[in-house]
Amino acid sequence: MLRMPSFEVHRPRTAEEAVRLVCELPSARFVAGGTDLLPNLKHHLESPAHLVALGGVEGLQGLDDTDDGWLAIGAGCSLHQVATDPTVAQRLPALAVAAGCIAGPQHRRMGTLGGNVLLDTRCLFYNQTRAWREALGSCLKAEGSWCHVIGSAKGCVAAQSSDTVPVLVAADARLRLMVPGDGGAPAIEHLAIRALYGKDGRRDQMHQLRPGTLLCAIEIPPPHRGARSVYRKVRSRGAVDFPQLGVAAIGRFDDDGRCEQLAVVLGALLPRPTLLRGTDGLVGGRLDDEGIDAFAARAYKQARPQPQVHGEPGWRRTMVRVEVARALRDLRPSPP
Repeated sequence: MLRMPSFEVHRPRTAEEAVRLVCELPSARFVAGGTDLLPNLKHHLESPAHLVALGGVEGLQGLDDTDDGWLAIGAGCSLHQVATDPTVAQRLPALAVAAGCIAGPQHRRMGTLGGNVLLDTRCLFYNQTRAWREALGSCLKAEGSWCHVIGSAKGCVAAQSSDTVPVLVAADARLRLMVPGDGGAPAIEHLAIRALYGKDGRRDQMHQLRPGTLLCAIEIPPPHRGARSVYRKVRSRGAVDFPQLGVAAIGRFDDDGRCEQLAVVLGALLPRPTLLRGTDGLVGGRLDDEGIDAFAARAYKQARPQPQVHGEPGWRRTMVRVEVARALRDLRPSPP
């Protein structure tokens, strides 16, 4: 039996109180749905003395429009709600699809969008029991000083394995954060989600946030005429599994079907999502098969999967070319 370490649970009612508790209590962590954190505790990947539960914090649930027309989705909204809410499906269909393919129904009822955005990076050498890790000699992300994936002590390549993140990065979403004050009250700040993720998969480097920062909401840009979005996921089984590859594509098209804007993002390959270069070559014309295949070949060259998740890296790299082409064919509007 995997036993969790001892900890004390605190239940604040406001976001300000939650931030204060995490900053004041030694070795404290936020917990929302707990679908990722609690298994990590059972594996003794971390041992916080205090958990600050966010389920009763006011203002972290629900959807609303901001004054500048962005759609704000509370970080405490369940993945099930994101997957089934008609407003999300209308404004950003790929986000609803991505949320709906995470894990299983029970996980989606408990897990939150904020938790999926801040998901811990994953690795075959890290997400194991303590006894397994000790037998190997541990790894750079946990108790050791060596990355067994790349054979180096310079960095950790544990993968950012969220399904919603590639969609949110492609959409150029922003995060509403409550940041601890320097001797004063916590303050609200915004951060582009593209600036959130670091190049190293270790816990203290994977997110570019100050300690004690609380994610309050994820904000989606205002809708544009002719906008379309797609998310595709590669995994071993049809449910429960984390992605071996995620592909998000978001574009805007004029009435004649010409592409006016395009972003394609890969997930589950590296510690941060990969925003593919070269989409400008597809802007201004229709997404024909020749152009799609040429871009998919360039995506293959940009992809650098590592053997930190299930699936041989060469095969996963080949699937980048396949799935990017499929995503762009799904993205283009039907002929008039």
